Amino acid sequence: MTNNDRDDPIPIEARPPLHPPKVHTMGVGHIPLTFLVTGSASFIYAVAFNLGTAPPTASMVILVILLAASALVPSASKRIPIADEGLTFSRTLTTGTRFTLVRVTIVCLLGGLAVLPTTSDQPTALLWSLAVLGLGAALLETSDNWLARITGSRSLYSDRLSNMTGAVFALVLAFLPVQLGLIDSWVIAAGVIGFADMMLSQRGSKGETPLWQIWSRLIARVLMLAILMPLGLDWIRLVFSGLAVLIISFHVVLALKAQKNSANTQN
Repeated sequence: MTNNDRDDPIPIEARPPLHPPKVHTMGVGHIPLTFLVTGSASFIYAVAFNLGTAPPTASMVILVILLAASALVPSASKRIPIADEGLTFSRTLTTGTRFTLVRVTIVCLLGGLAVLPTTSDQPTALLWSLAVLGLGAALLETSDNWLARITGSRSLYSDRLSNMTGAVFALVLAFLPVQLGLIDSWVIAAGVIGFADMMLSQRGSKGETPLWQIWSRLIARVLMLAILMPLGLDWIRLVFSGLAVLIISFHVVLALKAQKNSANTQN
């Protein structure tokens, strides 16, 4: 008898189960490491571009304010209860993942340059490096919350730290081109609206950020970063910044509308 004449089906090997990627969780005890990495990166960057000591010093001050604000300032938007279905939280206090640490470092580094003027003699190289660093931070922002959720590394503090870092990032992306003389100060409105976006935006039914919001926020970040590129065309910077303001304003309008509907439902 051949295999084709047998009535018993040939067993099919079961597929191996899929597991979430292993991403190291950073606890509150890693905060000193955050200071070390941020300080080292900021001072190395300052030395590479002859920026002096003022910007890296400002970066460290921003880091202190960021960590303190994440611990003390409550979120303006409503949060989903920790016991919500399908969402796991860490039992220990965490600061997120390694992606969070890198994102905080880049935001603080760029923030130091946005707060204090530079004395760089290499403007073109400096602008491209800022754009690349900012793009890295924007991509990390897009993936950080997803990684933290599937690895169970979310806690109240890590949630606030991630949210506050995004808010500061929005301000930095607006102040930085103004500080470098690339665009008029009106673009600071994009930072203020972006800060409000991070503070007011609500989460989905399982605490997640809606997918459309993640991608549209990334697009707005990229548009603001495009202002830093030494393209030499002022009208392009105006178009990019204008589109970013429209996208972020749309987020805020929807967030305010959602809060109003939520308040009416409770009443």
